[in-house]
Amino acid sequence: MSYPLNWKSLSTLAEFDQIVENSKEKPALIFKHRPSSTESTHALEQLERDWTISPEDLDLYMLDVMKEKNISEAVTESAGVINEYPQVLLFADGVTMYDESREMISVKKIKLALKIINRTFKWMETRV
Repeated sequence: MSYPLNWKSLSTLAEFDQIVENSKEKPALIFKHRPSSTESTHALEQLERDWTISPEDLDLYMLDVMKEKNISEAVTESAGVINEYPQVLLFADGVTMYDESREMISVKKIKLALKIINRTFKWMETRV
């Protein structure tokens, strides 16, 4: 089943901090996008074409790396990854759980990362 991608804009550090905090309850994906880049536009189109993840399972955010260069750099620094675009960063439990860049971005990999996250948290809950 396919779902529409309902991207929310990420344009301030306060919003990013809130996304990370909210990821403790529900995972969040940030797509770092440069609209003037063919590679970035292609990655976005590929996500939109292949998307099968329910909005109930994942919050989606778009970060325009040209408009919000400082925020883009702060996000990748906080995530502990190299600043690239296009790039996806998946946050859960307040930390970066997965990242991917350029032609390696795929819905299949994002779904696999979510599956691992969900299984890990279920396992952790049974250990408490």
